[in-house]
Amino acid sequence: MSSPTGRELTIYLYLFSIIAVFPFLTSASSSLKFDLFGNMYRVHVINGFSSNDLPFLLHCWSSNDDLGHHSLYIGGDFNFHFGLRIIPPSTRFWCDMNRGPKYIPQVSVFEEDEVLHLCSHTQQCYWRGQDNGLYFCNDNSSYFKLYDWYIRKKER
Repeated sequence: MSSPTGRELTIYLYLFSIIAVFPFLTSASSSLKFDLFGNMYRVHVINGFSSNDLPFLLHCWSSNDDLGHHSLYIGGDFNFHFGLRIIPPSTRFWCDMNRGPKYIPQVSVFEEDEVLHLCSHTQQCYWRGQDNGLYFCNDNSSYFKLYDWYIRKKER
């Protein structure tokens, strides 16, 4: 058996580099649309409140990406897509959600170990803020309530 030539080593190194870097390319800020492993997910956060008197305020992030601050009005949909990490740590995203005195801090909008099974059928996770709480579904129609709002006390 002969040893690999310089050209073969270059090809092997190139292929290894692609395989090693691929998991890091599928972050939420990536524009990568190719889904070789079928592991792309999309998270939606929707304003389902009954009035536009106050915006629905969001700040979403992961350990690798800050997705910024967003103001949504009725029907507004902030959404992002990402690929599951192939190597640990697992994929996680959180959002702080506020509307006037109502708030829920650090909602785990996607956590591979907890939410994944809820979203895996459609590869979509929908969160909708409504007057009486925060709702979830995976098809944008069969929502169920997961959280009540906390209410900030007025300062005197």
